[in-house]
Amino acid sequence: MKKLIVTMLLFPVVAVAQGMNQQDMQNMMAQMQEMAACMQTVDQNEVKALEKNSKKFETEVKGLCSDGKRDEAQQRAIEFSKEVMSSQALTTMRKCTENMSTAMKGMMPNMDPEEIAKDYSKRHVCDEV
Repeated sequence: MKKLIVTMLLFPVVAVAQGMNQQDMQNMMAQMQEMAACMQTVDQNEVKALEKNSKKFETEVKGLCSDGKRDEAQQRAIEFSKEVMSSQALTTMRKCTENMSTAMKGMMPNMDPEEIAKDYSKRHVCDEV
């Protein structure tokens, strides 16, 4: 949510830097307002639960990594990633960002589950924590 607010505040600067005309800026602002309204529908209790589970997961993975159980840590990371990506909160957030223009998509993190899964195949979780 903080990232969304920062993005909205920096939007005019980015728009000018990209050489957008007034109509493009108005369209993009309308998209941002739509997205912000949509994001308000995200269940904040679920977001808090995801944060709590993420901290628990991080502790678990750090323990596995420090015990030399790299394969188990990697498998747990892949499982956790799938759990998070299938959560209702993230599903709603992805839907909220679906209709953004190409310029706006560059400002937001990629929440495509397949891209995140591909990322884990390219690096090891023990090298990240």
